Amino acid sequence: MKRYFENGAIAVEGRLADTAYYDVSNNRITAQFDGRGAISKYAVMNKFSVFTNYYSMYSVDGIPMDYSEPTKISMIGKRQIVRIDHAKCSVTITQFLDDTSNAIYVETEVEAKQPISFENTVNFGINYESYVQQLLANRLSAKTIATVLAGFVKSKKNGLTYVDGHWILHGDVLGDFYLDFAISEGARALEAERGFHNQFSYGARLNEGEVKTFRYVVSAGTRNDYTFCDVNEAFRNFDAAKKNAEDYIASLVCPEGSKVAEVKGEDFAQAYYKSLLNCSLSNYKELNRFKGFLAGIVYQFPARTYYRDGYWTVLSVLPVRPDLVRNEIVTLACGINKKGECPSAVKFNFRNYWGNHYDSPSFFVIMLYDYVRQTGDKSILTEECPCGTVIEAARLVLDRLGEETDSTGLLVKGGEFNRRDWCDNVFRGKYVTYDEALYARALFAMAELCDAAATGGGDAYYSRYLKVKKAINDLLWDEEKGWFVNYKDEGFVEDNLSIDTVPVILFGLCSRERAVSVLSAMEKYLESDKNKEQIAGDFGTLCVYPFYKRATDIVQKSSLPYYYHNGGDWPYLSCIYAYAKLAYGMDHVYPLTRWFEYNLEQGNYTPVEFFSPVHKQGSLLQAWSSTGAFVMSYPDGKFFEKQLTARKK
Repeated sequence: MKRYFENGAIAVEGRLADTAYYDVSNNRITAQFDGRGAISKYAVMNKFSVFTNYYSMYSVDGIPMDYSEPTKISMIGKRQIVRIDHAKCSVTITQFLDDTSNAIYVETEVEAKQPISFENTVNFGINYESYVQQLLANRLSAKTIATVLAGFVKSKKNGLTYVDGHWILHGDVLGDFYLDFAISEGARALEAERGFHNQFSYGARLNEGEVKTFRYVVSAGTRNDYTFCDVNEAFRNFDAAKKNAEDYIASLVCPEGSKVAEVKGEDFAQAYYKSLLNCSLSNYKELNRFKGFLAGIVYQFPARTYYRDGYWTVLSVLPVRPDLVRNEIVTLACGINKKGECPSAVKFNFRNYWGNHYDSPSFFVIMLYDYVRQTGDKSILTEECPCGTVIEAARLVLDRLGEETDSTGLLVKGGEFNRRDWCDNVFRGKYVTYDEALYARALFAMAELCDAAATGGGDAYYSRYLKVKKAINDLLWDEEKGWFVNYKDEGFVEDNLSIDTVPVILFGLCSRERAVSVLSAMEKYLESDKNKEQIAGDFGTLCVYPFYKRATDIVQKSSLPYYYHNGGDWPYLSCIYAYAKLAYGMDHVYPLTRWFEYNLEQGNYTPVEFFSPVHKQGSLLQAWSSTGAFVMSYPDGKFFEKQLTARKK
């Protein structure tokens, strides 16, 4: 397959046999288009997966199109366009989402080169199991069980009806689970399963030179709640939904001044930025009072937003949609308990998800600080949340975290098997450089916020900050190696070079000499094209090297070299490392872009969570992998230098 960039889109040319899976998401749903006009995945936020399979078969004069037909696929925003060049006609399939509807829109335009009969047959399997699992997990009761059972035995009124100039394929699938289609001309229902038609077709005869457009809308969910979408209304508003998708694409404006365009070309820079910004914005969801960014498309059941993922995600959003960042902060504030403990994430119902993490409190304070210093909006500090005001919540979590320190001022990550930070597949004990750097930045941020809000107490936080900053340099610096150790436990030091120590540099916690030493070492050992010792080739930036040396510290996926936390490439970390290089005038383009190029080569067309050249990749459309858009938004490398007050660092 030939891959290139065109008008900000990722373009692929090949044959109809080739797939190009493209993930899209809006406020209600997640879907995946397959590059052939089918819907390979469809999941409703905080609900269930709809299909087990989905096929779209195009036929001309009763003969299915051959898989050798030339195709061109274009992917941008929440839209995929597939163009098929058949001997007798040209077919263009446009699939897209709007911003808010629980609906997938499909438009097929056919231009006849000679008189033909065109038909598209759609058939699919329904994921009953997913629906029942969700139902039992959330609403288990005698009434619920009775409703489910009734769904198997009751007489259904499913079928095809003509309404307002188009066809409605109505389906009560199981209990209150519905699956409806609205289809334009020439529709007919085909095979039925359990009383529901799981096949339909549409088409018409065309004369030479004639162009016909066919449309359909699909929506699935549960009736009488936030997931319901009237497909009849959605179909009537098809043009408005299409314009909404196009306006959204037009809003993804690449900032000027980035070196990416100089090195990789303007076409690459446009596609890179637009893909990443779309990734972060697509993961923003609103459900009643819950307003925030999901970690990614596989994190929507139960729907939840993470403190750490949220922080790195909002960095790309802050310049373009600060209102969404504000909502994220308020939602996270509602996840803090009265003891000042922060979980890993906050669920849609504001219950905690995996409680009391070491990095979450710091991320909350830093996110609040970055928002206020970039926008000047101090009103958020007095926004009410369960722990009082937002600034009181920030003070509460930081003071609670401070209880986990020793005489050095550093955090002590206690317990023999503690993996409650981002690196959750490694048991990192006592002093973890990553956690310490975040804690130091949070203390400085809190001092600044106290000054800005005139609440008092800033000097105390600043004194703690200076103590932690000194301890990081005194206790965690390895002079011989020229970098900060990964972690230091009782009687053991993991002194491999970890990319997650780069916040020490980002936040100005060490001298310029040490910063350059660390970045030079990372360039030599973590950038795979320069590390001649590792054997996996040129694939991106390793998160650690050498690999972990104590077997009992690594668990699950990280037990394998080049995988997950043990040497895989995490795009968000690669990009913040790139930003540190940019800040110090070093060549940053490789870690910023190589992961993107490599994944396109593997057929991954949305930002990936993590990957390895020899193991299975993580999820696609992962929100914090948008951090490269942040790097391009602040090309002067000085984002972390701006302060609220004149307090020295």
